Amino acid sequence: MAEAQLSLNLDIKHDASLSDFSGPGWMSIIDAVRQLHVGLIRQLYLFGSPATGKSHLLSAICESFIDMDKSAICLSLNELIHTDVNVLSSLENFDVIAIDDVEVLEHSTEWQVALFHLINRSREGQRQLIFAANKPAGELPFQLTDLLSRLSQAPAFKVPNGHDLADRQALLGSILRRRGWQFDERIIDHLLNEGPHRIGAMMEVLNYIQPMFSNLGRSNISKAVITDALRTIDEQTLVAELADITQESQSEEDKVKQDHHTMPLDF
Repeated sequence: MAEAQLSLNLDIKHDASLSDFSGPGWMSIIDAVRQLHVGLIRQLYLFGSPATGKSHLLSAICESFIDMDKSAICLSLNELIHTDVNVLSSLENFDVIAIDDVEVLEHSTEWQVALFHLINRSREGQRQLIFAANKPAGELPFQLTDLLSRLSQAPAFKVPNGHDLADRQALLGSILRRRGWQFDERIIDHLLNEGPHRIGAMMEVLNYIQPMFSNLGRSNISKAVITDALRTIDEQTLVAELADITQESQSEEDKVKQDHHTMPLDF
């Protein structure tokens, strides 16, 4: 059962590179990744608001280890939590395990216990673990305090929120070069200065406008097409901003409803 679930849910996205994170706001995190590469640290914990690039970074980290002939896997607990919990027991043979969306385990003690055991087994096997969540480990409302203790032992870094223009420029330039995409400078400037600041939202807008140019040669791009692209950036930016407002409102509601009782388990 677990092997079947692995083939369905744990595909690595081969569209990320550490070069995407060459902006100044990411320097400390990339330095920590380099320490992972040489084995100076065994775990890493990343946290930040949704759409700030955590998932993209996890994929890039896994890609970097694969380039070093290491086995690496990147998984989203948001996708796996509705499958067989035993899927986690099949992961410790990977050299590197990247686990995204850790916060979704809030309502499942069974999955919390499974993740706790995965961490223990990975330690015994000298595997490396990278976690990503929307908040620091100490603020996760988990019942299993032993798991919180394990997560809190990893060096933790908050990912940049995207407000630094240099971070956005570095990431956008890297993605465009890797994909071989070229846009009029007016479009790039508008996306950087008027588009979403959060990395995930900026990438969604980029993917949204790219098909507008996929069948056009550079000489065939008219002023009308550029105007349409600028308008699309504005429209999709508004959609992203409204999504941010909804997310923030939901987070505030969750804080009000949050149950602070914890359940320590003895292992």
